[in-house]
Amino acid sequence: MGMIRPAVKILSSPRGPQGVAGGIQGPNPSVVDNFPTFKDITGAELKDSGISFIDEDSMTTNSAVKVPSQQSVKAYVDASPVPVKATKAEVATGTNDAKFNTPLSIAELMKPEEGKMYNGRILPSVASNNLTVALKTLAGADPSVTDPVYVMIGGVLRSITSALSVTKNAATNWMNLGSAELATKETDLFVYLGYNATDGVVIGFSRIPFANRYDEFSATTTNEKYAGISTITTAAAGDSYVNIGRFAATLSAGAGYTWSVPTFTASNLIQKPIYETRRLVYLPTYTGFSSAPASAVYAQLVGRNMKVTVGDSSGTSNATGFTMTVPFTCSAGLSSGQIDVRGNAYDNGSWQTAPANVSLSDNSNLITIYKTTHGVVNWTNSGIKTCYFSIEYPI
Repeated sequence: MGMIRPAVKILSSPRGPQGVAGGIQGPNPSVVDNFPTFKDITGAELKDSGISFIDEDSMTTNSAVKVPSQQSVKAYVDASPVPVKATKAEVATGTNDAKFNTPLSIAELMKPEEGKMYNGRILPSVASNNLTVALKTLAGADPSVTDPVYVMIGGVLRSITSALSVTKNAATNWMNLGSAELATKETDLFVYLGYNATDGVVIGFSRIPFANRYDEFSATTTNEKYAGISTITTAAAGDSYVNIGRFAATLSAGAGYTWSVPTFTASNLIQKPIYETRRLVYLPTYTGFSSAPASAVYAQLVGRNMKVTVGDSSGTSNATGFTMTVPFTCSAGLSSGQIDVRGNAYDNGSWQTAPANVSLSDNSNLITIYKTTHGVVNWTNSGIKTCYFSIEYPI
């Protein structure tokens, strides 16, 4: 018996090329090199898809209807910048162009701000009356090659890959914090990271918030602008320093000068650059009294300016003069040589109608208060006297 062959119907159509075995009609009209696609679900007719191949390594056409060739895709990817993975040696150097030890370089994430830390936090603590300020990772560990801390110092990204801390022992009047004005009073201290090519990254803390260079600190331990720094063996005047945060601490009075720190909160431990203290209290040293005022006075350091506010500071007078100290020395070089403000004076039982004159000379930490006119010392040398005022001055 012979094989029966299926009938083949040849379609005739003006639309263009025709499929023979399946009887499929080709697209018309169509664009050369465009892909054909089925016109409907019957599969009996093709149409122009509007999509075509493109062989373009640069991808500059940026077309939504052209499919690149495999060669074009590979050429484009090969020519594109790729994220840089740091080697352990690069991470450890802390030199220019330091990179994250991740698939992304720091430059691809953002340009860090000066003093902004990545994966770092400040940890102050006291043991045996000695104060230590350490740099830790966010996990609470010491920095390492595999878990570094990064910080921008002087426009250069530095990496810290080993333990870093500074300790200042008891028995020294550090930064004059054990003075009559400040002893036993909680103080805000600012933490710094610095860098030089020999010592690498160093850590320190100071009472001042504005330093950018090593020479803006004092090297005298009892000076109000001293900075306790981990290593200064090869420190140079122009070494860059950045403020990275703030913490609270207290130094006791007397030769013991012991350190203590409070329970830390979001107010007294700041993990970012900050350039002002809280509104704190200090106890001035007065002259002109047999029984000096015992009330604490408010003081706040904002950048380079100290603001002192005196409220109820009355005491028993025994002299015609009236002076009191402030917590920071006024800077030298004021155009007038002094700062004068007005205040409200109370003398021997009555408020004065004329304003008091409050005067602070440059390069001094001693305020002189005149009952009325500047330079005239005329307080009553008995009874109660006081003066309410607010003064702001550069340090």
